[in-house]
Amino acid sequence: MKKYITIILFGVMFIGCKSQNDPSPTPTPPPNPTVATALLSFNFNESSGQSLSENKTNANFTIDGPSGSAERIIGVEGNALRVNGFYGWATGNASTTYPTAKVCVSGWIAPSAFPVQRKDLDLITENTNAALFSNVNTSNSSGVALGINHHGRVIGQFKLGTSVIQILSDQEVPLKKWSFIALNINASSGTAALYLNGSQIKSTTFEIGTLLWDNNATIYIGKESKTKTIAGFDTNGLTGAIDQVTLWNKDLTDAEIVAQYAKFSPSDPDLKIPTTRFANDIHRPKYHLMPSSAWTNESHGLIFIDNKYHIFSQRNFNGPYLEHINWGHYVSADLINWEEKTQVLWPQPGFDEVGIWSGHAIISKGQPYIFYTGVNKSKAAIGLATSSPPYDTWTKNPTAIIPNAPSSSANADFRDPFIFLDNSQWYMMIGTGMRSGTPRGGLYLYKSTSTDFKQWSLQGTMLEGNPAVDGTGDFWEMPVYYNFGAKAIVLINKLPNANALYWTGNFNGSQFVRDNAIPERLDVINQLLSPSIHPDANGNLTAIGIIPDGVTSEKQKEQGWAHVFSLPRVWTLVNGKIKQVPHPNVLNLRGASKNFTNVVFDQNTSNALNNATGSQYEIVATINPGTATKVGFSLNKNTATGEQTLIYYDYATSSFVVDRSKSSILTGVPLSNQSTNYVVPSGIINWRIFVDASVIEVFVNEELAFATRSFPSTANNLIDLYAQGGAATATDLKIYSIQGGGVASVSKKRPEKKSEIILHPIVFPNPSTDNFNIKFNNITETTPVYGYIFDITGFPVKRIEAAVDVENTILHWNGIMDNGAKAIRGVYVIKGLLKNELFDAKIIVE
Repeated sequence: MKKYITIILFGVMFIGCKSQNDPSPTPTPPPNPTVATALLSFNFNESSGQSLSENKTNANFTIDGPSGSAERIIGVEGNALRVNGFYGWATGNASTTYPTAKVCVSGWIAPSAFPVQRKDLDLITENTNAALFSNVNTSNSSGVALGINHHGRVIGQFKLGTSVIQILSDQEVPLKKWSFIALNINASSGTAALYLNGSQIKSTTFEIGTLLWDNNATIYIGKESKTKTIAGFDTNGLTGAIDQVTLWNKDLTDAEIVAQYAKFSPSDPDLKIPTTRFANDIHRPKYHLMPSSAWTNESHGLIFIDNKYHIFSQRNFNGPYLEHINWGHYVSADLINWEEKTQVLWPQPGFDEVGIWSGHAIISKGQPYIFYTGVNKSKAAIGLATSSPPYDTWTKNPTAIIPNAPSSSANADFRDPFIFLDNSQWYMMIGTGMRSGTPRGGLYLYKSTSTDFKQWSLQGTMLEGNPAVDGTGDFWEMPVYYNFGAKAIVLINKLPNANALYWTGNFNGSQFVRDNAIPERLDVINQLLSPSIHPDANGNLTAIGIIPDGVTSEKQKEQGWAHVFSLPRVWTLVNGKIKQVPHPNVLNLRGASKNFTNVVFDQNTSNALNNATGSQYEIVATINPGTATKVGFSLNKNTATGEQTLIYYDYATSSFVVDRSKSSILTGVPLSNQSTNYVVPSGIINWRIFVDASVIEVFVNEELAFATRSFPSTANNLIDLYAQGGAATATDLKIYSIQGGGVASVSKKRPEKKSEIILHPIVFPNPSTDNFNIKFNNITETTPVYGYIFDITGFPVKRIEAAVDVENTILHWNGIMDNGAKAIRGVYVIKGLLKNELFDAKIIVE
């Protein structure tokens, strides 16, 4: 199409040239049109370095950010400058004569997200202008700016006499694609116009006057001239890429605008985060799910559809701070290896113009639905979005399906819908803080009255807290409901002092009837928050939550990222408590192992594990406390600096303890200790610990879980055992190296895996009362086998760690579970990993 436009323009020029044989009168030629000349031009073709050159004056511009942080990508021609929301823009001064009558600013932009409008600090009428070009004097507003606002609309600004003129388009610039934008100003005729990809999209008129400039004003390329910050972060920079920024000495004609647009036919930009950005970051996890950069907090909307898992999360792409929330999107075939996709929801004018906050996703009759909290300056409402394969883009319902809380005076905030099915009826519960009487958390309940989920009827409150009795704070967010069969659970995340708590009970169609007034903790030590749940491909109820950093804003700014998600966990309900174990697919992460047996250690023991070190690994251990009173592990240990993080059980106080008092010599990182009382039925403890840089995720006795964060000053630190008060014995201990997992390479997409083949070993006799044989075929060498036997609820009852070889291709199970009891009659499933191959088989106990 661009070529055709160019041909037409040339055709018009040729038609205007008369032949010498043309007998018609020759008209008087019009005055020569003014030829557009670039006063300032930036092409960003430097290959590296923390500066760039303006092409007309050769002025040097500095790229904001730490030394070595400037990034370039392939642009519309040569290179483009990558800007990252809170750094990466360029500033400088260039000596030129600014025109006072006519001017044009143009350039190419490829936003990966739209910039921030601060929820509490910016007026709703105040537009962010994250600018391609801005030389505005912020004291008197003289100068010109062109960019996009917080809703992705093209926006221009200029000063005329005493008036500041702002022109804003109604059209949104597409994300992650190159767009050509321009601002034309003709002060002598009192007109201005905005252009997008060669077409005029907005015009305005004003009193004729003179453009005002400040020749000494700093020029910003990639950021608004104003200073706007939150927690030390600049909030009005562009996020994405910019190229070919030009200031012209006149307003361009429509034909000239088209010609500038037609000069280039760029491919979609590669805006994935380069691997070099975090290459030296020793604290950034590698096999836990997390975004490629910037901010995330709550995960939500875990679903499984068309053989893929999708999960969403709160995302600010503009920097590692909480503001201007989008819905990030990640896709996986196995819950372990994830690919980050383009965000599916972001703030747009209307009820969600400030932020797209948390919510939930469901699948009904094969159709996925997202329910989310839309936030404007004064209130929250509930929105709806739908999608079709491959579910990379979602379409919002234009209006809120629940426009406001039942009573703004009776509640504090209103957010985080969770949808569930009960007796063929769809219900929605929404978190709030009740303010009639004693402040307390609560859940409003709605029932769907339409098959398209656009109509809902308020049913009252499903559950309310009693803080004096149950300690559930004065506000509840991110609620979860799940019916395990005989019993259901309601989980809430209470505020203040965030904590994930749950009750068992039953839903009667209008309220949740609790079994006990006092809720249970989800994690034995509070760190994981806001879990998102969904059955996996095999029906295991799977949960993924957030494990916050606990670091300062300064540290998050230094990192360039904030927060991480847990490994996938399988939940089962046993004796009124949620049991948590790592998802079976986590076995795929295991690499080579170091094995130890009958290691005796006490408080005087050092280096009990023979110089074992690592930053990404898994520990599986069975420890007999013997005479010791405190038994566990010393992780991230550095004898030179004295750093270590202690994870142990205190038998004297019946408490799990995380001692971070000496975990780091760095500033801005958490050093507080964490502990919770919990009585372990027997002295021996089975530990399973995952260390992933700054993340430590712990599972105990195939039922308990907790997580913490630790930020040592060096990587690949010692792994050691810890005891006080006597001698303990690690009867069996393995340390597995871990590689892979997490988010696909942020600068290069991970190659698609071939469809995984699941092996099905033969079980005989089957059914039987005991002595089952599990036979593997095609064994050619000694091969490790790791797995679990699960009961019908999905709860692991027997851990399997063995090996098969050419001579012995059979595993044996005598029907005895890990707790020493005999397996009761019913159907069981063995699942696991045979070297690098997944396997499963059904076992029937008579």
